Amino acid sequence: MTLAGIALRNLIHRPWRSLMTLGGVVLSIAAFVALVGLARGLEAAFSQSIDARQTDVLITEKGISDPMASTVPERLAEEVITVPGVAAATPELTRLTTSSTGATLVVMAWPEVSFGWQTQELISGRYPLLSDGGAVVAGSGLVERLGLGLGDEIEVFSAPFTIVGITTSDSYVNRNMVMGLLPDFQAQTYREGQATAIAVDLAPGTSPAERDVVLDELRRRLPNFAIETTEVLVRNHNYLQIGKALAWAVSVVALISAALAVMNTMAMAVNERRGEIAIMGAVGWPGRRIITCLMVEGAVLSLIGGLGGSLLGLFVANAATRSPVVAGFLEPQISAALLIQAVVLAAVIGTAGALLPAWRATTRNPAAILRGH
Repeated sequence: MTLAGIALRNLIHRPWRSLMTLGGVVLSIAAFVALVGLARGLEAAFSQSIDARQTDVLITEKGISDPMASTVPERLAEEVITVPGVAAATPELTRLTTSSTGATLVVMAWPEVSFGWQTQELISGRYPLLSDGGAVVAGSGLVERLGLGLGDEIEVFSAPFTIVGITTSDSYVNRNMVMGLLPDFQAQTYREGQATAIAVDLAPGTSPAERDVVLDELRRRLPNFAIETTEVLVRNHNYLQIGKALAWAVSVVALISAALAVMNTMAMAVNERRGEIAIMGAVGWPGRRIITCLMVEGAVLSLIGGLGGSLLGLFVANAATRSPVVAGFLEPQISAALLIQAVVLAAVIGTAGALLPAWRATTRNPAAILRGH
């Protein structure tokens, strides 16, 4: 009989208690995997969307926590382009809205002439023109999800727009985005002459030191605006930080609850098996071996729960992103490293939860227990 074999026998001997504890571990690990995966997915979606648009610097309203709520004058781009080291600058309007089907739409708008359009990879159709009188380009993921095609109408901000082009992108968000002309969406959102940001493309081959010089000059000329590289903007985004903090807070509470559940189960098992444990001590088992045996029991229970919880968390996270409200906005980032981390955490939880009951079991006098005391 190996220690693992003894642990499995004891767990199978009390199936209902083991299953209830196993369920607690599974749910805790699933919450950890799903929440952390979704938080990472939100950050990746934001970062990849900006990178795919070849934006090096974003100029937004100072003090604003959400870039989509920012307000800057679109004419600001004319001043930004005069700064040495800036290759292009364009006002852009980014908003979230809901279609008539309940799907969340990420909306992006640029002027008719803008480097933003050149960052989009057309797979069919063309870019919209002001003469179209209300036309948009849609991402390939969006048209597939909504069953649309070239020439079809899509409702954006409660107004019909004709799809004249379809794009693809490495960014999940951009593949599910609606892109239109700045004047059209300014009118729909009551933001005439305004944008949410000025997107800046630096000259090719700009070194980090040269980039810092450009940033300093922009900040000197535009002291009333927030000017950050896209990397810093993503890292310091308030909502992303709040999302990650909440994900970890809920995960920590769930993991502690799982550890307490394992501890409770092991304490009850030790109490019921005190005679068996006393016999182990009486026949010469050292205390550390008895402790190891009980800790292996907790680790096996939690390891099984970790594997099941990882699979459940993967399923829950993917199911959540398929809901109409979230679909097209983010996809979970659940890597093999995260799944391994979850399983290791589960094993640690089981081992730690079994430690105290196992230690207490070895402090009792075997002879006294066998005499019934």
